[in-house]
Amino acid sequence: MKLLTELNLADLWKEVKTENELWAELKDQSRQYLKMLIENILKQEQKTVLLSKPYERCSQRTDYRNGYYLRDIESSLGLLKDIKVPRNRIKPFESILFKKYRRKEVSLIELVKDAFLSGLSTRKVGDVLEGILEYQISATTVSNIAKSLDTSVKSFHTKGLEDKYRFLFFDGINLKVKSLAQRNAKTILVAYGITWQGIKEIVAYRIASSESELECYLFVDSLYRRGLVGKNLDLVTIDGSKSLSLAVSTVYPFVPLQRCWVHKLRNIASKLPKKGSDACLCGAKKIYLAASRADAAAVYKDWAASFKDKYPKAVACLEKDIDNMIVFFDFKEGIRVKIRTTNVIERSFREVRRRTRPIWCFENQSSLNRILFGIVSGYNKNWKDKPLREFTQRA
Repeated sequence: MKLLTELNLADLWKEVKTENELWAELKDQSRQYLKMLIENILKQEQKTVLLSKPYERCSQRTDYRNGYYLRDIESSLGLLKDIKVPRNRIKPFESILFKKYRRKEVSLIELVKDAFLSGLSTRKVGDVLEGILEYQISATTVSNIAKSLDTSVKSFHTKGLEDKYRFLFFDGINLKVKSLAQRNAKTILVAYGITWQGIKEIVAYRIASSESELECYLFVDSLYRRGLVGKNLDLVTIDGSKSLSLAVSTVYPFVPLQRCWVHKLRNIASKLPKKGSDACLCGAKKIYLAASRADAAAVYKDWAASFKDKYPKAVACLEKDIDNMIVFFDFKEGIRVKIRTTNVIERSFREVRRRTRPIWCFENQSSLNRILFGIVSGYNKNWKDKPLREFTQRA
């Protein structure tokens, strides 16, 4: 055997483990240590229950040891195989430890939840974590763990709301959900808010059967009943929905209402011929790009006069809502671009569509609710410490 001082560089490199080998060995040692620790805890628990050591004669004894059985536990370190679980002869042995692990370590359950909420499908969660845990978690297991989110989902829909928002935005998206008879389109109504401290937040969402007056009213009214009474609201921006407009005006009658310019321009475009109407649409855009309310009014009058004979339906489409289209000019210039549309919600919907596109159609409303909750929770967590400076002062 060579002394260390006699080894050359080639000999020394043979003794050096690769990074993967080193971590694999450490992980295996950690699993063995954890398994030994769990088995010792189980022995101590049984000793406490039986009030005696193995083979000890004791007058206080109420039960007897009866060997053990083998059990596996899935942990964040990997699969702990063949853990020796003690058995009693008379009364079944119950360990507090297994209430914590529930065959899957709590940290593993949270890891699966986080992976699911980050945007992975139930099948992909298992594939991704297999490389970390060194064993496969089935899609069914991931789905069952995801169902434990239902309590958090219910809490999100029912918790009290702080009346802290300066701006509210309302919009919706349509998704398909399976029912017993057929696939039904569902409308997801969303409320997004910006606080006086400039914090963005998706306040609430509702899976509705449609964007009807009743559904919109129930959604907006639920915010009021949960505490968002609107004492600090300066403006509400909505899409082009008449139902949402009526609901907001009913629940928050004294808060100014801004109609979304993006939705309005889409409506105008739908009333124009496909060719030769670019000048009309570009002229309408100049209204919200004006420097002030007075300038916007002047641009609008010139635009309406220029196109009312050629495109009367397009001009009428804007004319009926023009007062609600220029309310945003009452606020300082720096924040106007943020409050004249519901683009903030539209951008959030991109993530909803990305997550739901591979699913195509949800099995039930609960599965849709979990994914929506995951997306909403992710956005709110990321926005929590990133205030918008433009919104921290009154106009």
